[in-house]
Amino acid sequence: MIGRREEHHDDAGRALHVSLPEGYDDRPGRFPVLVCLDAQWTFGTVCDSSLNLGLARLLPRVVVVGVGWSTPVAREVVRQRAAAYTPTEATIPPFVAPDLADAPPSGGGPAFRTWLLDEALPFLEDRYRIDPDDRTFIGHSLSGLFGLYTLFTRPDAFGRWLLASPSSWWDDRVIFGFEERSRLEGPSLQGRVFLSVGSEESMLRTIPMIENTQRLHARLAARQDEQFETTLAVLDGELHHSTIPAAVSRGLRWLFR
Repeated sequence: MIGRREEHHDDAGRALHVSLPEGYDDRPGRFPVLVCLDAQWTFGTVCDSSLNLGLARLLPRVVVVGVGWSTPVAREVVRQRAAAYTPTEATIPPFVAPDLADAPPSGGGPAFRTWLLDEALPFLEDRYRIDPDDRTFIGHSLSGLFGLYTLFTRPDAFGRWLLASPSSWWDDRVIFGFEERSRLEGPSLQGRVFLSVGSEESMLRTIPMIENTQRLHARLAARQDEQFETTLAVLDGELHHSTIPAAVSRGLRWLFR
């Protein structure tokens, strides 16, 4: 393994995985940070992609932070993320989180946002040489929904946003209301947003993923100015669960171009 990895766990069962780049101890100054949610299935991909893109000089040396849970049980991770990443309380569909009878309540997005932005990231920035002004957010599906929610409520939290197949369908597309309020009342959007969806995601169960993502992008594109830029990539041949590697590679290259 190139570089060094460390982990931190809290009493609430959350885990922070940190990958430090080669030369971290020898190079002066602070490093950009890539913050990927759903660490159990994104952290390794983001670490590998950032290393290879760095070797090609398409990315600077970065610290990668994976935000996830301490449990080793995939079913429990699925349940926890459904609770933490959703911005409002609504019924969780069975295909999103099994065992609904004892599933955590949805709508934990505001509390998770406070923990991530006001506790977790400041803790890491005190412990490691991370540049607080050079943050990139990476999320997929429900964590992409959380990214949208954070973009519309705390747009200054990150300068780059990589949102793969975001679950904009949640709670009768409530995220479109968050976008409208941010457009009418502020705060203004800033930074760069890479949206993506797989070409094989036209219907996820009964959800028109491609159409929803295109509608969302159209709203964001109408707000482009010198402080804010966005793009949409429809990834050929990708399904909802296969799109992460392609989205990370394409997204990082566009965000750092």
